[in-house]
Amino acid sequence: MSALIEKCLSPCFRRAFKHDDTPLEIKRKKLLLVVTFFVFLMSLFPTARSYENNTLVAIGCFICVGNCIFSFAWFCIFRQQPSEGFIITFLGVFSLSIFAVDFDGRVMRGTQYWPFFVTIVDVLLVLEYKLRVTYSFVILCSVWLVFTKVEEAFRFGLFDIEGTASQSSRREACECDKVPCPTGFNQAFAVLIIQLLIFLVDFVCTRGFAAAVLAEKNRILSSIQTANRIAESLSRFDLESSATMLQEAEIPVDLRNAFISILSNLRSYRPYLPQSV
Repeated sequence: MSALIEKCLSPCFRRAFKHDDTPLEIKRKKLLLVVTFFVFLMSLFPTARSYENNTLVAIGCFICVGNCIFSFAWFCIFRQQPSEGFIITFLGVFSLSIFAVDFDGRVMRGTQYWPFFVTIVDVLLVLEYKLRVTYSFVILCSVWLVFTKVEEAFRFGLFDIEGTASQSSRREACECDKVPCPTGFNQAFAVLIIQLLIFLVDFVCTRGFAAAVLAEKNRILSSIQTANRIAESLSRFDLESSATMLQEAEIPVDLRNAFISILSNLRSYRPYLPQSV
């Protein structure tokens, strides 16, 4: 599946990547292009009837399509980097479309689209952006869930605004005087707790996994850099500096033992080498 996706998007990848891109920038571009591609396809799914009878769904989908087109242009035409400002703008606009379509789903007692926020948060964690950006989207989704559940429980009239599904269409899904029917405080509160629990547990687990992967990657990079400095020092027969760096270095045990063995051998051979070495 991943090979098929890469084959379909290979022209975009070739156009978006530059020769001086870092591995992290390449990973961010690739993942964002794949996400944008699927978001663009999903934005085209609503039927013509949905666009005709529901202004809110149409607005949400059109916002999403425009956001995807802009993102493809940003990467493939202007060849810009996925900076923090860009990712906040892209996901912020995407959130508006999620709000619009999810709001309609709640009005119709139909599909709810708030789980897309789980994907947004997971993408932010994988792309290694600052946690304050991720926290802002976690808070945004949590507030949205509370807001909609309060409306479902007490029905203040927000589900009756212009642009949502018609009253007759909603009566087909829920037969009561005030469509959609109030769920009651106890049911709304229980569902809210379950939804927040799912969302926040996913966030905590994914954040822990992403942090562990990032720490391991940094440890490996640090070990490579340290080993490179020690090897350069040994190549110059600067044995004292090599021994000092080896004592202070945080590198794997096997690598440390190998360097200790090399250092010991060089000290043994040193008296038999010319004075100029």
